[in-house]
Amino acid sequence: MSFYKFVIGVFEGFSRIFFKYRVIGAENIPDDGNIVIACNHKSNLDPIFLAASIKNREVAAVAKKELFNIKILGYILKKLNVIPINREKPDVSTIKNILKSIKDGYVLGIFPEGTRVKDPGFGKAKAGLALFAIKGKANVIPISIISDYKLFNRVTIYIDKPISFEEYYKQKLTNEDYERLSQNVLEVIKENYYKYSK
Repeated sequence: MSFYKFVIGVFEGFSRIFFKYRVIGAENIPDDGNIVIACNHKSNLDPIFLAASIKNREVAAVAKKELFNIKILGYILKKLNVIPINREKPDVSTIKNILKSIKDGYVLGIFPEGTRVKDPGFGKAKAGLALFAIKGKANVIPISIISDYKLFNRVTIYIDKPISFEEYYKQKLTNEDYERLSQNVLEVIKENYYKYSK
């Protein structure tokens, strides 16, 4: 068993022991093909819940580079395919690493808002989601995590159907275009979040 699979198993065990954890739409994650998953982010528990919900593919997530300053944590994150990024100004090598992970068959995991949004509601989507999906020629799967994050309460992971950006692959897009397309995905995430919060 690989280190990745072992840790994901631990994540799933944690989620099911301490929360009423359920996943809806797991069949929407294809076994192959270029995929980016986009998810809302309100708690440090989100990466655990998200990773535990995807069993048929390995995820390569994007996380702020500051997390890698802690040596042991940085080592573990690298073993879990996590890619460090400067959220304010990603460099060319980081973008290449992200696109390579898609090409190599990993599911790229991104939080469209770029950071945790602790207040009620949602933030504004950054350009990165659409940029990586279009440059990586990947479909985007919106995922909503619905939870109050209190122990033993319900956690719902809703995985929607893939969204294609193929019509934009050959277009010359501005940063505003990428932000708009990313926001469109975030709107789907929001819609499902409120739908399953009831």
